[in-house]
Amino acid sequence: MVLPAKVEGGYAFNPLDPFLEPIAVLSALALRTSRIKLGTAVLVLPYRHPIYTAKALATVDVLSGGRLIVGVGAGWMEPEFAALGVPIAERGSRTNETIDALKALWIEDVPSYNGRHFQFNNIKSVPQPVQKPRPPILVGGMTKGALQRVVRRADGWIALGKSPADLSQPLAILREMAAKAGRRFDELHICMLPISTPTLEQVIEDIPRYAELGVQHLYLSMRAWTTEFSRFMELMARFADAAGIPAR
Repeated sequence: MVLPAKVEGGYAFNPLDPFLEPIAVLSALALRTSRIKLGTAVLVLPYRHPIYTAKALATVDVLSGGRLIVGVGAGWMEPEFAALGVPIAERGSRTNETIDALKALWIEDVPSYNGRHFQFNNIKSVPQPVQKPRPPILVGGMTKGALQRVVRRADGWIALGKSPADLSQPLAILREMAAKAGRRFDELHICMLPISTPTLEQVIEDIPRYAELGVQHLYLSMRAWTTEFSRFMELMARFADAAGIPAR
């Protein structure tokens, strides 16, 4: 949403970078594309009321004909929480409640929810998403709380790391948690968001290892390597070719 005007370390972003609102951007992309999946990595749920968020995301799914993937997280940037008036200590419980409320709003004919932070009943929320029963929900994060959220409430996980080696231990923990929760591990959708990777070539070289670990999607931020549009498109084409993704 916002960044501190003065960055004092610990932030990966420049406060002068023009970050667009993600759901609005996805709505625009939904109308300009026909095949690619559209998703967030990640939408910080404690910043958003579930009723409005459910409506906005359902709109993207309708406009795209059912191509939405909902990547969510609990957030971490304390100044952002303070600016929005949301207690950072409540981020976990607010994230959990919002996920549960989104499911109710997307699936139930007359949605109702009674939580600590959010309550609603006797309402209608239409149109509901095109995807049935709902769009997939992926939880991002590497903490124990995030991994528990994956197996208890989500359809998959968005991992963060510098290389495939960073995934081995968290995947083992996630597998154990899934077994304890009665979830089949092979039903979880595993995604990876490489961070601090020096070059795109290194990511391409790591693709076979990611696949061996069970990663189905790599989420790349090309702005880590360029801010020029022509170069951006060149890098995307190179990655698509290396990954065996058809250009059309």
